[in-house]
Formats: sequence, C-alpha cells, structure tokens
Amino acid sequence: MSPVAAGVVGAVVGAAVGATAVVLSEEENRKAIGKKFNEVKDKVGEVVSGVQDKAQEVVENAGDKVDDAKKHVAEKLSE
Repeated sequence: MSPVAAGVVGAVVGAAVGATAVVLSEEENRKAIGKKFNEVKDKVGEVVSGVQDKAQEVVENAGDKVDDAKKHVAEKLSE
C-alpha cells in the first residue's frame, strides 16, 4: 500500500473513531444503541433457532427417505 493511501485510510478510520466517540459520549445515544443492539441480538437468536429447526427437519426427512429406499431395494432384491 502506498504511503498516501495509508494516510488516507488512517484519516478515514480516525474520523470514524472520533465520530463514534462523540456519539457514545451522550448517555441517551448509548442507551439507544444498547436497545437496538439487544433487538438485533434477539432477531439473530430467532433466525438461528429457525435455521436449527429447519435443519433438524431436513435431517429427519432424509432419514425417512433413506429408510424408504432401503425397503424398496430389499423388496426388489427379494423378487
């Protein structure tokens, strides 16, 4: 990375950190951010739970399909 690019990136990161510090210095903003963080965390938990349930359903259905296939093969072999 060129020194100029590194300087620009450093300036942008510094400005972002400074702006964040100003926003977080006010208690009302910290509370709002904390509330939003908890809402997002709860939504992520719901999504993860839904994905886990769906994955379990897929596994169970796959097991049923394998059992059906085994029965079908056994029937064909016994003919």
